[in-house]
Amino acid sequence: SCSRHGHKEKHPIRIFHSLRHRDYALFWCTDMLGSVGQFVEEVALYWITYEITGSAMALGVLGLCSATPRLILGAFSGVLVDRYDRKLLLILVQFGCALPISIFLAIYTYGTLAFWHLLVLEILFGSIRAINPSAAQSILGELVPREDIMNAVSLYTVGFNIARIAGPSLGGVLIILIGVGGCYGAYLVALLISGTGMLFIRTQKEESIKREGNFVREFKEGFHYVWHAPVILSSIVAAYTFAVFVVTYQSFLPVFAKEILQVGPRGLGILMAAPGLGGIASLSFLAAVGERWNRAMLLWIMTTTTPICLILFCVSPIFWLSVLLLALVGAGQVSFRTISRVIIQIEAPRHLMGRVMSVFNLDQGMRSIGSIILGASATLFGASLGLALTAAASLIVTTALFYRLLGKKI
Repeated sequence: SCSRHGHKEKHPIRIFHSLRHRDYALFWCTDMLGSVGQFVEEVALYWITYEITGSAMALGVLGLCSATPRLILGAFSGVLVDRYDRKLLLILVQFGCALPISIFLAIYTYGTLAFWHLLVLEILFGSIRAINPSAAQSILGELVPREDIMNAVSLYTVGFNIARIAGPSLGGVLIILIGVGGCYGAYLVALLISGTGMLFIRTQKEESIKREGNFVREFKEGFHYVWHAPVILSSIVAAYTFAVFVVTYQSFLPVFAKEILQVGPRGLGILMAAPGLGGIASLSFLAAVGERWNRAMLLWIMTTTTPICLILFCVSPIFWLSVLLLALVGAGQVSFRTISRVIIQIEAPRHLMGRVMSVFNLDQGMRSIGSIILGASATLFGASLGLALTAAASLIVTTALFYRLLGKKI
């Protein structure tokens, strides 16, 4: 399936050739279904939270409860991913997540939903899903040959961003048609189908999975490797900076949709879908230039343009201009994470893959800090100015980081 000159990764369409591998195709479809359902649930969660509280700070606290378990448990999850069957772990996550969703539906249907219910359920949900990012990204090497890793990573990113487009858009419509409870019910069904589908995946294990050894020593090995890999280290620190100052902006989009742009839940769905659309478009750019440009240079460009576009979004009074700017924000985020993941997949040893990926994915836990910082900033200065200030802080930090760590390489 290679082109005449052997440059299959440079052609954007070639990334879909990974689907010719039966088990990767099954994983890709089931994982994307679960992701679509999660984004539907996320829109409903943000909307009901803001309706109950009317507070931007409450959205920040909700984000804190969602991300803190990933911060606390995320790094340790890498050891579990390297020790145990990654497919089994992913299946357990899918079925496990059905528990807090079912509890929400019971309270929403038969009780009086309060803000503290949402906080407790997000802590439970975040704890169960803490292992999912590392397991999902580490299993790719067991589903495709090594020469198809770059395509598999790119297509995995495409799937996630299709979910980022379809999920919020669908969620915004479903809130109107079937309500918040219906959105949660749809996610519950998606989880059960996704978990059942993963039962039929066959993985290619290179060696027997190690189940003994010192847990703390294995945990430290991942950090030790990252510390001595400059490009990986710089991308991880930049990811943490994004998480603290930029990424949780999506939690505050209900404020823009309801008060600033005045577009309601349907408009909120479009705003939340825009970054995913930009993310998919960005993969064509990466396919065209990713092999010719210095990866460190691409990382620096993305960490610069992303906060600038977010600042412009914060001052935009026009809905469709805001959608375009959010698409550019999403393009920068996805390009940054895709380049970082490819670097890790290529450079990190297979026996350390889960731990290195878990250190990278700790940025999802760092969002707990970001939620509070953005929430406080939005409360003190208003949503527009507050988010613009935190984006400016990210721009300053990442510029200094790459100048110091990668200046010579660039």
